[in-house]
Amino acid sequence: MPKLRLDDVKKVGNEAHHKDGPGRPPRKPMGIFKALLAKWFQQIPSERELCRRLWTDDNLRMLCDVEAEQNPYHPSQLSRFKKRVGARKLQRIMGKLLMELLKGGVINGETVVLDATFVKAYSR
Repeated sequence: MPKLRLDDVKKVGNEAHHKDGPGRPPRKPMGIFKALLAKWFQQIPSERELCRRLWTDDNLRMLCDVEAEQNPYHPSQLSRFKKRVGARKLQRIMGKLLMELLKGGVINGETVVLDATFVKAYSR
């Protein structure tokens, strides 16, 4: 299986969070991104459900860089990460990763599903 290049993710994630100064130190941006990727690949319907699974699934916790003594990511941390990074950058990064997966033969690209998270819509 090919190894994904996540340099763009590290760069964008680190730019979105402060390095020093007042406030709580940020959770690992790479771990939050991995959690969002896991949500996408495992077709987890919501961020709340992802957080519930992070409480119980040790393999998922390890994949998402959640230490044994830490609480898993909260849904607000996941949504703040997406907001700080920005929809356009996340879509660009996901597109690059998708292309790498297609070229590596990990996925075949027959079915494409879009998450409506970044779609602006009017509601009543």
